[in-house]
This record gives sequence, C-alpha cells and structure tokens, in this order.
Amino acid sequence: MDSSSMMQILKLMQQQMAQQQNILAQLMQQQGSGQSSSTTPEQILDSLCSHIKEFKYDAEAGTTFAAWYNRYEDLFERDAARLSDEAKVRLLMRKLGTLEHDRYVNFILPKFSRDFSLPETVAKLTDLFGTKESLLHRRFKCLNTVKGKTEDYLAYACRVNRGVVNFELGKLTEEQLKCLVFVCGLKDDKDVEIRQRLLVRIEERPETTLEHITTECQRIINLRHDSAMIERENTEQVYAVKHKETQFQHYRSNLPYDSKPPSRSCWLCGGLHWSRDCTYRTHKCTDCGRIGHKEGFCKTYNNYRRNYNQANFNRQQANTRTVSVNVHSVQERRKYVPLSINGIHLRLQLDTASDISVIGKNTWKLIGAPPLSPPTVDAKTASGAVLHIIGEFSANITIKEEQRVETVYVSQADLKLLGTDLIEAFSLWSVPVDQICNAIQSSTNKELRLRYPKLFGEGMGLCTKGNVTLQLKEKCRPVFCPKRPVAYAMLDAVDKELDRLEKLGVITPVDFSDWAAPIVVVRKANGQIRICGDYSTGLNGALHPQEYPLPLPADIFARLGRNC
Repeated sequence: MDSSSMMQILKLMQQQMAQQQNILAQLMQQQGSGQSSSTTPEQILDSLCSHIKEFKYDAEAGTTFAAWYNRYEDLFERDAARLSDEAKVRLLMRKLGTLEHDRYVNFILPKFSRDFSLPETVAKLTDLFGTKESLLHRRFKCLNTVKGKTEDYLAYACRVNRGVVNFELGKLTEEQLKCLVFVCGLKDDKDVEIRQRLLVRIEERPETTLEHITTECQRIINLRHDSAMIERENTEQVYAVKHKETQFQHYRSNLPYDSKPPSRSCWLCGGLHWSRDCTYRTHKCTDCGRIGHKEGFCKTYNNYRRNYNQANFNRQQANTRTVSVNVHSVQERRKYVPLSINGIHLRLQLDTASDISVIGKNTWKLIGAPPLSPPTVDAKTASGAVLHIIGEFSANITIKEEQRVETVYVSQADLKLLGTDLIEAFSLWSVPVDQICNAIQSSTNKELRLRYPKLFGEGMGLCTKGNVTLQLKEKCRPVFCPKRPVAYAMLDAVDKELDRLEKLGVITPVDFSDWAAPIVVVRKANGQIRICGDYSTGLNGALHPQEYPLPLPADIFARLGRNC
C-alpha cells in the first residue's frame, strides 16, 4: 500500500471521529436541557429555603427586618430569578418566625399575603419590624458614643461606623443641627415640658429652624404665665410666720481679748476686766444666794441679766408676711387611694414623700381601735418638726383586690397618708396613678351583713311599701286544677317546706276554695327545694293585665342622674 492510500484512510478516520464527537456533544446538550426542564419551581423554592435563616425580630439587639433582608437580597434577586413574584412572596413568608408571621398577617387583615407584590411586602415588613429608635435618638446616641474599657479598637470602630451610618449625615441640614444642639442643652428639670414639646415638633416637622423652636419656647412660657394668672383668681390669703435672725452681736465680740482694756469696771465683781473673763461667774453670792457675781454686786448683776435677756429676745424676733395660696387648686391636685383596713373602706392621700403610712386618732377609732404597740420610728414633718406618733398596729390592708398584713402608724394629728412602705408592699410604683386613685371598690358580703343585719337576718322579709291588687275579668269561671304527682323521695322535703312557709305566714291553709293551681317543686343548688305555683293553668288568663308600661333602663338612669 502506497503512501497516498494511507493518507486517504487517515482522513476518513479523522472525519468519522469528528462526526462522533459532534454526535456526543449534541447528546450531552440534549441530556442537560432535559434535566433542567424537569426541575420544578417547588424544588427551586425548597432549595433556596434551606439556605435562608429564619427571621426573629429583636429590636434591642438590632435584629430588624431591614438588616435581615439586606443579607439575602441578592438571593431573592438573582438565585430566585426564575421564580415568579408570588413564589418569592411565599418564600419570604416561609422564613418568618411564628410570632413575626402572626403579627404580619394580623397587620394586613382583611387582605392576605398573596395580595401584595414582593416590593410591597418588603416595605410593609420593614416598617413593621423596624427599629424603635427615632432619628433624633440615633443621632444623639451617635454623638455620645464612648469606647468601653474591655472593648477592642476594631469592635469600637465598627460601632462608630454603624452609628455614623444611622446618623444619616447626608440628610442633616444646618438648621437641623442647630435644633439638635439646642434641645440637647436643655438638661434642667424645669425644662422637661419644653424639651418634650420641642422634640415632638422637630420629629413632626423636619424643616423646623432654630428661630421656630425659640418662638415655641417663648409661647410655652407665656401659656404658663396665663394659666397661673387664671388660677390665682380664686385665692385665699394666709399668714406665714418666718423666724428671722437679726444681726445682733455683742459690741465687744469683735475685739480681741487683750486689744483694748474695758472702759468700765466689771458688773460682777467691780474689777477692771471684761465681764466674760470674770472669775466670779461661778461664785455663789452669800447675800442673795444666786450664782454669778460677788457679794455687794447683786444690783448690777440684775441689770446685766435684764439687758442680756432683752438682747436674746431681739435676736429671735418674728415678722409676718402675706402670701397667696390657691386652696381649691391644691385640693384638686391631691390624689387619694381607695383601700380597706380591717374591712373598713378608707381613702388615704398618696404621699410619695412619706416613708410611713399614717392615720389620725379619729380614723383609728373608726376602724375599731385595734390594740397599739409602742412606735418603732421617730417621725418628722417636711418642715423638720417632730410628728407625735401614738403607736402602731398590724392590719389587713386590701388595695385593688390584693390583701396584705402591713404596719399602720397612728398620729395625734388628723392625717390620712399612704406612704412609700405600702407603695412598695403592693408594688404600686409601676402602676399609673389614675389607675390606682380612680379604682372603684365594692362592699364585701361580710361588711354588708354587719351594716344591715335586719336585711340579711334569718327568716322571711316583709315589704310594707305597697299593696298588690289583682282584678278578675267579668264573667270569668273559676279554675280548680288537681295536684300534680310528686316523687316519693321528695314528699318529706315538700311537707317540711310547706310547714315552714305556713309558719312564716307566706301561705295559709284553707278547707274549701273555687280556685286551685298545682305546685312545681324545684331543687336548688344547695340541696334544698323551692315551691312555685303554676298560675298559667287558669288564673293568669282570668286576670286583667297591668296596662302601665315598665320604664326602660335608660329612663331610670336618667332620673337617677337628675337626682344626684
């Protein structure tokens, strides 16, 4: 075989191999397209769902929906590109926590999650599970960022970077910065109301300028003055006694002891020295028997004592000044807490400045004068004066259906104060004041029985406020119904009940009657029986109906309101 034939054979073999390769490539391409076309959206959804972490909302830790979605945003846009918008919403709903999902579903009612597109769902979830801090709070927090003692510099830098991003520096204008600095400088207690109003105004109106908030401050101050002017219309004058220390000093007190000799002799002994240095100040005079002077100087000593007492009296002279006190407004601002002490309802004034709860002697007698123990505390008033405590006792105190045994102090003064001891015992610090002071208490059964013994006594009551008259229709025929059978097990109980009613005068035995109605025996929950007459058998139809209409509840309450 020559070389030319060999070359032809090689070319044929190469062509065959190329054709085989093309066939294999086409087969591989068809196999790959067949596999991809067989993948369903649900399989893609399950695959993506396994790569997404469930969202749990925690605002304090900074776990918001915006931060969570920012982590998986590329997954929803690229990896889930082949999914429809509805499928993406379903994927997002599957990765919400149980509480978060329930909260979102309740928020969008009466609509459903399928009624919103993915961007609308993301926007609603961002608002619902966003940060609870206002923009002003984030900016103030950023300006007060401080590195912790154990915090490394990298973590501190990350915290500063996040704080500056939350600061939104690009949206901050010069006027907003001025307002922020102005409000942050109002740290005094008297500026609390002004600071709160300015914060509300800045948050509601971002275009507020420094001039606007300055005008608002002056407007609030003017409103305070106008309110105080109106409040002082009904005032009463009282006298306040003020002890004023005079600047009385002994005319020799500023001089040194040995700087200048006295111009007069001593009043106590006649020597040439100051009376404060006299050695006879502790000497007992044999002429008058007094201590403090030498014999023969009794008269000069008396003059000295009279001048000294007059100086001390002038030193503590009192003057009066007139002040204005709005008595009515003070009474209105007081808060009283309804409670019961040993079953007796009282109203004690809420006083958070009092360390103990005190009642007066008259109130102590009202609750039954329980035995007193010697007081274990020494009490003083707000002015520093001693408050005389007679004694103390342990009592059952009930506030808002909670009962405790606590100590109550009794004072000679007529006081009714609820102090911090009972406030802490009943955990009232976290309860709003209006919720405590406006609570309505109802009397207990025991108290009602003690207050109205005749009403709750044994036996049948008797109403004497009116008489009942029954009128028969004309030409009506009497109806006499036979008795109904009673179970043999109930006969003894029915006989005893009939005897009891006869003894109380409720029923009267008769031998003959044209009218008769059967009785119905009803067993009570406590095991006793009640006997009722079934007058629907004929008597009710023979009576004239009462034509006077019963009043409506609204009419009754209206009449009660006019009489109050």
